[in-house]
Amino acid sequence: MRYPLKIKYAFAFLAVVMVPLPVLAADFDPGFLVDDQSFGDYGAFGGAAGVQRFLEVRGSMLSNTNIDFLRKLKEPADADLKTKLGDPSASLGRLRTAAELIYDASQQARINPQVILTTLQKEQSLIDGNFSDPAILQRRLDRAMGFGCPDSGSCGDLFLGFYFQLFGNLDSDGSRYLGAARSLARNFYYEENGRRVGRGPVIDALGNAFGTAPKVRAAQAGDKITVENTQGPPNNAAATQTFTIVNAATAALYRYTPHVYNGNYNFWKFYHQWFRYANGSLIKLAYSEQIYFIDDGERRLVSGTVLTLRKLDVTKAYILSQTEFEQYPEAKPLPPPDLTLVSPSSGIARYIVQDNILHPISDFVINQRKLDVIQTIYLPDQEVATYEVGAPALPPEGTLLKSASMTVVYLVQSSVLRPISGFVFQQRGYKFPGVVVASDFEVSGYPKGTTLPPLDGTLVKSATSTLVYYTALGQKFPVPYFVFKLRNYKFSSVVTLGDDEVGNLALGSHLAPADGTLIKAAGSATVLFVQAGSTHYISGFIFKYRNYKFSSVVEVTPEELALLQSSDPLYLEDDLLVKVASNPTVYIVQNARKAPLSAATFKARGFKFLQVVEIPQAEADRYPTDPAL
Repeated sequence: MRYPLKIKYAFAFLAVVMVPLPVLAADFDPGFLVDDQSFGDYGAFGGAAGVQRFLEVRGSMLSNTNIDFLRKLKEPADADLKTKLGDPSASLGRLRTAAELIYDASQQARINPQVILTTLQKEQSLIDGNFSDPAILQRRLDRAMGFGCPDSGSCGDLFLGFYFQLFGNLDSDGSRYLGAARSLARNFYYEENGRRVGRGPVIDALGNAFGTAPKVRAAQAGDKITVENTQGPPNNAAATQTFTIVNAATAALYRYTPHVYNGNYNFWKFYHQWFRYANGSLIKLAYSEQIYFIDDGERRLVSGTVLTLRKLDVTKAYILSQTEFEQYPEAKPLPPPDLTLVSPSSGIARYIVQDNILHPISDFVINQRKLDVIQTIYLPDQEVATYEVGAPALPPEGTLLKSASMTVVYLVQSSVLRPISGFVFQQRGYKFPGVVVASDFEVSGYPKGTTLPPLDGTLVKSATSTLVYYTALGQKFPVPYFVFKLRNYKFSSVVTLGDDEVGNLALGSHLAPADGTLIKAAGSATVLFVQAGSTHYISGFIFKYRNYKFSSVVEVTPEELALLQSSDPLYLEDDLLVKVASNPTVYIVQNARKAPLSAATFKARGFKFLQVVEIPQAEADRYPTDPAL
């Protein structure tokens, strides 16, 4: 588990090649959890579709693409918030699947999506676990990466939600905090004197990553450190363990979880069970000439022609035992390289290879993609028949397309055609001279998606209703009248659309006032703070401590307030020093808990009494007490 970090900068990255690693428990080395090349291979899986396939093969509940499940991932509707977090698909206009969020987070952070998948399993069993209780499932999703959830305390509310675990969040002051993916990346890519050494847990002068002795620096590759272990079964490990950190990836993983058992041992175990031999590794059985290619945890048979086309060296194939060989599920044989045009010798069809799948491709699409049909590879019919075949290949992403006899214009997006209404066509600045016309037969054969929604943040209503909606993520969020007024919306900005177009948008929860709004129900003394679309209880002390004014509190009816979603209370910020007036003990606040500081620790950390905030006993009682630091 890892505490969150506030950031103000970006990261450098390197292109890498993956290297195979051992997996037997007897081979476990706590100082070498995964090689740097694998950790930084953010191109693994080739895209979100590859992550989705892995989840489906594992039978993971994260493979669910139903919109009701996607809402549980808590992707925010605010595109501006996502842009500030560096989300690469901030304005996609629809809810993303877990696979898409995982892949996007890996691309943003430049770390292997396999690292994220392994962490999801290590922390919350989200790959192989089954959760029949919806409340337990939601709790696991909200804490998916164990981020901001230290072993010694409860989770911080800023990161509760699958999305926020991965990408981070903004606090009420607009300060940005890293999520799990970029926190791992920040520590993995850390350099000194131009050499990547990683950044591990903070250690004292003796190399201890625990205890009350003053911490002097962060560990890095090459350091010998001692960490604590989780006690008891199944490993019954020693209370502490000493080892040398071999590389930057291992340093980053111990920064995230500063103990061997069960945390980092479990990471190693799951990672190497699923990805023991890295993408592109060749394997074979001792008594067979058949060569297989490792593709994200699966084995794919490779023909001699494909070996040649891909320039694969059979002399580097690993020889596996039958038991080890069978640990890798067998997928369809490996086709020629991506973007290769392939045809059976009979010439009855033509395909393009994308993500190791054959997609039928027409002459029209070949022309749109500006491909050279002369470069087509002809293979025996029986060989082509063994390859996995997917949906027809479409024109390039972003193409505007219509059939010759129809007026409907489509946008090519995410491997489907999405119909565009007249309003959305105009709103997005599309022009009819840019629309490509294809035959009716051509367009009828393409898979169709949902209607392209208005831009996120558009206010709409149907022609037969007065109810106003806020649109985002392909959903419509009802706007209560008091929220309409608080956000200073104007009826002149509301767009009237057809009933069918509004009806195509999935219904979301009621839109809340803007973040930072103070609100209360008439007749109640309880003030609530709006953040991330939910209301949060705010204590009297925090109200005063933050210099809020009662003149800023918006009063609404109890019925209106009941329309809004509620979430966890607000607490004092991390690392704040506090004390109760009647008690000399000084505490440090972390993750809604407080830990007493000894006089030696207070002095060693360079704290000053001017930093200590005096709080009432009632406020102190809200924070469980941890052991002294």
